[in-house]
Amino acid sequence: MDYALWGQRELEECVSKISVAFLEENICELNLNDALNQNRLGDELIDGFLAQLRALSQETSLKVLIITGCDDVFCGGGSLETLRKLSEKAREPIFFEIADQMLGFPVPIVSAARGHAVGGGLLFAIYADLSVACETSRYSVNFTDMGFTPGMGTTTVLPALVGYPFAAEMILTAKFYKGRELEGRGLFNYIVPADRVMPVALDMARRMAEKPRHVLEMLKETLVLPRRQALHLARSHEQLMHQVCFSRPEGRSYIEESYIR
Repeated sequence: MDYALWGQRELEECVSKISVAFLEENICELNLNDALNQNRLGDELIDGFLAQLRALSQETSLKVLIITGCDDVFCGGGSLETLRKLSEKAREPIFFEIADQMLGFPVPIVSAARGHAVGGGLLFAIYADLSVACETSRYSVNFTDMGFTPGMGTTTVLPALVGYPFAAEMILTAKFYKGRELEGRGLFNYIVPADRVMPVALDMARRMAEKPRHVLEMLKETLVLPRRQALHLARSHEQLMHQVCFSRPEGRSYIEESYIR
């Protein structure tokens, strides 16, 4: 698609909760902007995100995609309705599709997580190729707080990123960490003040956008291979653990009682 025709205006083609804009000729921003619902992963936000990724994957002028959220919340994880569906085994495959599409996106993705990112929302950040977080925002894989085991490849991809000891701590305790506590842990490339998150992400994007697209494509495909393999290993086991968790009588009620509204 020609930049002169498309790059000067913001598009909201799929749903109102997702917006897309070319920031520069080869750099695009995909923004999760459902501020009212704190960027919770409901049907509309998930389906819109996947639709935009599919559309942008066909955009031959694109070299880098930056994913952003609201100032206060990058992504708040699954909505209560989504978790109810998950407990009924009606929505689980879609979360692996999110990971698959992010890893399979043809060019590098940068996550600019200025706001909080929890549960599946944190996975949105770490399935990017490069990531920037905020010193004062909070980040957590808080699945166990709601009485069930993690999904989206958390059990294999997270240890591959940060090492077993810290991944085990994050998963088993469900602790909420301030960004500055994660410095040097390998979860993010940079952890900076809130007003520096987007400038740092854009600086990385510009450096990549200087390179030939075919070089970026080949390197992206090669670099994500270990995470693709880790995701594949996790899929059947994580789904089995979910079946055990949600088959217990208290499984659904635990979500209802512990969900942070």
